Amino acid sequence: MARLSPIVLISFCLVCVTIGAMLAGESVVGLAPDQAKQVFDARKALCENLAVQYSVLAAANQISTIETAMRTLVERNADILSAALQTADGESLAVAGAHAKEWVQPPGDQSTLSHIQVPIYKGTIHWGTLQLSFRSVRPSWAETLFLGAWPRFVGFVALAGFLGYFTFMRRTLRELDPSQVIPPRVKSALDSLTDGVVMLDRSWSVVLANETFCRLTDRALAALLGMPLSGLDWVQAHGDPLVAGYTHSWEQATVQKLPQAGCRLGYWTGESNLNTFSVTSTPIMDDRGVLRGVLASFHDVTEVDRAHSQLRDAIVQLEQSRSQVLMQNQMLEQTNETLQTEIERRKRVQHEREELNRKLVETSRRVGMADVASTLLHNVGNVLTSVNVSVEVLIKMLKESPVGDVGLVAAMLESHNQDLSRFLSEDPQGKHIPSYLAMLAETLAQNSKLVEQELGGLSRNVEHIRRVVSLQVDLARPGESMLEPVHFQDLVDQALAINRSALESCGCEIRQEYQTIPDGALDRHQVIQILVNLISNAKNAMAAAEGRPRRLLLRLEPAGDRPGFIRFQVVDTGVGILPEHLTLIFTQGFTTRPDGHGIGLHSAALAAKNMGGTLRAESDGHDRGATFTLDLPFVPLEVPV
Repeated sequence: MARLSPIVLISFCLVCVTIGAMLAGESVVGLAPDQAKQVFDARKALCENLAVQYSVLAAANQISTIETAMRTLVERNADILSAALQTADGESLAVAGAHAKEWVQPPGDQSTLSHIQVPIYKGTIHWGTLQLSFRSVRPSWAETLFLGAWPRFVGFVALAGFLGYFTFMRRTLRELDPSQVIPPRVKSALDSLTDGVVMLDRSWSVVLANETFCRLTDRALAALLGMPLSGLDWVQAHGDPLVAGYTHSWEQATVQKLPQAGCRLGYWTGESNLNTFSVTSTPIMDDRGVLRGVLASFHDVTEVDRAHSQLRDAIVQLEQSRSQVLMQNQMLEQTNETLQTEIERRKRVQHEREELNRKLVETSRRVGMADVASTLLHNVGNVLTSVNVSVEVLIKMLKESPVGDVGLVAAMLESHNQDLSRFLSEDPQGKHIPSYLAMLAETLAQNSKLVEQELGGLSRNVEHIRRVVSLQVDLARPGESMLEPVHFQDLVDQALAINRSALESCGCEIRQEYQTIPDGALDRHQVIQILVNLISNAKNAMAAAEGRPRRLLLRLEPAGDRPGFIRFQVVDTGVGILPEHLTLIFTQGFTTRPDGHGIGLHSAALAAKNMGGTLRAESDGHDRGATFTLDLPFVPLEVPV
C-alpha cells in the first residue's frame, strides 16, 4: 500500500482539528441551530395569536365563528391534528378534529412540542384555555445526516478545509526559507564537517552556514545570514586582490546551472593570516528543474599547501611517524563515533522533552479555558435566575393590565357621542365611567411604577452580568482589582435582591443585621458576585432540608479580630456541612449537590483572595446549618470637612 505524503497527512490532521474545534464550539456555545425549539416557538406563537382572536370572538358570543375557524384551521394545516376551546371549568365551547383522541394533557400543564395549550384571561380572571394537537416532528437519521444544515455544513468545511490546507502547505513548503526547513540532525551533521559549508539563495545571499565556515572566516552566524557571500573580503590564493569583474564559482553555478569545482580563493583573517580554500559550488534544483539556490563548500587547503612544501624535506620523518599517525587517526575515529552517538542520544532526549513540554502547555491551556468558561457560565446563571423572575413578573403584569378595557369604554362613549352629557349623568352604565376611569388611571399608575422598578432591577442585573463576563476575561491577564466607592449595605441588598424571589418562593425568612460602617473602596462587582454565590448556595441548602425552618441571616460588621477589614456573614439553617467536607468545600469541582458543578465556591474563594481577603465556612455538622464568613480589606473614604 502506497504511503501517504506528509502534506496529505498534515492537511488531514488540520481538518480534524478544525472539525474538533467546531464540535467543541457547538457543545460550549451552541453553534448548531435547535430545530425542535424553533418549531416549538413557532407553534406556541400561533396558539397565542389564535387565543387572542378566539377570546375576542368568545367575548362577543360568536361560538359558531370560532368552530368554523377551528375546522378550517385543522383542514388546511396538515401539522394540526385537533383544536379545542374550553372554559375554566373544563366545558368545551368549540372543538375541531378528533380532539379527545389526539389530545394528551402535558405533565405539569406545561406545553410540549406536539401538545400546546394557552390560557385565556378576561381581565385578571382565568376565563378558558385553547388546546392544539400537532403532528410529531421526528426526522430519521438519514434526513438528519443528509438534509440537516449542521452535518452538511461540517462536511463542506471538512472538504473545503482539506483542499485549502493541502494547497497552502504545498505552496508554503515550496517557498519556505531553506534555513527553516533544515532538520536539526542535518544541521548538526553539517557542523561536524571539517569543510566550511554555505547555502545560498538565488541572489547569492547566505541562508545557512556551518560552524566550520564561521570559524574559518572569523564571523558569527548571525552576521553572515542574509549577507551576499561575494561581499566578503575574498582575495586570490596567493594574497593579491581579485581582478575587476571577477566571477565567483557560485555565481557561475547559478548562471550555468552546473557544478563548479577546483576554484581557489584566499581570505585574510583578523590575525593577518591568509587562509586558502578550494571552493566547490553546486546548484540546488527542485523537482521541476527550477533553481532554488547554491551549495558552496570551502575546503581549507592552507595547511595542505604549507605541508606540501615541508613534505619534500621531511619524508623520512613522516615515514617513521606513519604508524603513530595511523594510531591517532584510529583513536580520533573512535572518539568521533562516540561523540556522534552521544549527540544523537542527546537530540532524542531533547526532542522528547520538547514534545512533553508542548503537551503540558496545551493541556494547561485547555484546562484553563474550561475553568474560565465554567466559572463564567455558573456566575452568569445565578444572575439570570433573577432576570428570568423579573421578566416573568413583567409579563404577568402586562397580561393582567386592564388596558384592554379602555377600548370598551371608548366604544361606549363613541356610541353615545350625540347625547354624551345625558349618558354620563343619567344612564346607569354611564354614571360609572368617570369613577371607573379614575380607578383605571390609579391602577395604570401603580402598574407603571412596578414596571419601572422591575426594569430598574433588570437593568442592574444585566449590568452585573456584563461585569461578571468582564471579570472572567480579566482572569486571563494579571491585574489589580478595580476599587470604587461603595456603601457596604447596598452591596448586601443588591446581592439579596438578585436571590430574593427564589428565597421567598421557598418560604424562607430573611433577617438582616447591619452595623453602621463608613463607606469605603472595594471592587463592587466581585463582592456582589461572591455574596450572590453564598446566598444562592444557602437557598439550595435550605431547600434540601425537608421539615426544617428556613431562615437566612445576613450580617454586616467590622472584623473585630482583623483591623482594617470588613466582615460579611451568610448564615442559613440548611443541611449543613460534614466535618470531612470543610477542608474540601472550596476545591474546584467538589460539590455535595446532585446537580452541582463545584464552581461557585471555588471562584468565590479565588475572587476573595484576589482582593486580599479570605472566605471560610463553618458548620456544626449535618442538618445543623452553615455560616460563610467573607473578610475583605477596605480603604475608608475621606469625608471633606
